[in-house]
Amino acid sequence: MATPATRKLARDMSVDLRRVPPSGPQGRVTKTDVEGFSRAPTPSPTPSPAPALASAPVSIAHGPREERIPFAGMRRKISQKMAQSTHTAAHFTFVEECDVTALKALRARLRAPAEAAGVKLSFLPFIVKATVAALKKHPMLNTALDESTNELVFRKYFHIGIATATEAGLMVPVVKDADQKSVLDIARDIDRLSGLARAGKAKLDDLQGSTFTITSLGAQGGLFATPIINFPEVAILGVHQMKQKPVVKDGQIVIGDVMLLSLSFDHRIVDGHIGAAFAYEIIGYLENPDRLWLEMA
Repeated sequence: MATPATRKLARDMSVDLRRVPPSGPQGRVTKTDVEGFSRAPTPSPTPSPAPALASAPVSIAHGPREERIPFAGMRRKISQKMAQSTHTAAHFTFVEECDVTALKALRARLRAPAEAAGVKLSFLPFIVKATVAALKKHPMLNTALDESTNELVFRKYFHIGIATATEAGLMVPVVKDADQKSVLDIARDIDRLSGLARAGKAKLDDLQGSTFTITSLGAQGGLFATPIINFPEVAILGVHQMKQKPVVKDGQIVIGDVMLLSLSFDHRIVDGHIGAAFAYEIIGYLENPDRLWLEMA
């Protein structure tokens, strides 16, 4: 982090701020840091190591019973973004159970009035609202690291990406300003945007600007998986299959509806205890969904 004046000085002196050890408060790079770094002797370059075999392109032998199609377009862009995320962000994943018995009952009560309003109500809009409520309490999870200026950008808006499987590959349409929308509005947006993405008609604006992403595999969600962060975001929420399991309530074993949530975080930005607290905040809202209405989240 640095002030505009310090960044200008660094540019004038051709100093890369990312290489300057900070001495200011809260890890801020000062003018003195920049001037001292510029006066430091330049270390002798070290010989570059021989390239690893794994970094070389892998050639697959041609065969008569094979078909080749160009690896291009959307599939290639998805590949490049996934590689950028895994090579840049320091991923760690936190997994926990969530008893959604109360949420399932709430959705059952609201399905009829939602359908009367022309909305097919899934669990996802509730998960979006719970995520936004948790992001408000843990703003570090709604940030992005601007590596060009060495600054952490706190976004004061909540644009939630919804990972959507399409024939062209995984796309992430974005529900803009989800904090300002009702559950019905979010449900409408998800249905409209995912429909456009699957039909190949989504506009660029529909797929850009997310501050946090949710990926839901629905009935095929499996036990859990490690979701890859939608770079440059700092976290992602994976929602997995809901199953009936024995749960303990008031000292009694009963059958409840349980699903696992898996959250991946960028450990460069998010410490483990912050990621865990964020996860349990989401779980708290989903296990007690009335809190969402009580807190007007």
